[in-house]
Amino acid sequence: KIIGDHSAFAPDVVELIDKALARTRDNDGTTLAIALNYGAQDEIARAAAKAAAKGEVTVESIGAELDTADMPPLDLLIRTSGEVRLSNFLLWQAAYAEMCFLDVLWPDFTPDHLAQALAEFAQRERRFGGR
Repeated sequence: KIIGDHSAFAPDVVELIDKALARTRDNDGTTLAIALNYGAQDEIARAAAKAAAKGEVTVESIGAELDTADMPPLDLLIRTSGEVRLSNFLLWQAAYAEMCFLDVLWPDFTPDHLAQALAEFAQRERRFGGR
């Protein structure tokens, strides 16, 4: 799955991406989401415009038009690089996600870092906006 607007790439690249999406459309199992030309503000604006074209604009109608609408809710967002910010990434989806900020660059991210993030996540009490 591609999140973002890959139509901005060169036509031959768009064609390759579209063919790959078509070939893997009916695969069973895990979904791999790849962000290409992705920005959360742009995603929300596109979703809101689509929702408006269909009728009333609500949280539900915008959510239904997001690039990730057919994916499960985001539970854990792991941010590498030592930065403590979202940087225009999955802003809508991160509303109730737990966040883990690691001081490691993505190329150096290892299974041990993932285990560390998952262990930290397992210790948290999820409240989804409640107390």
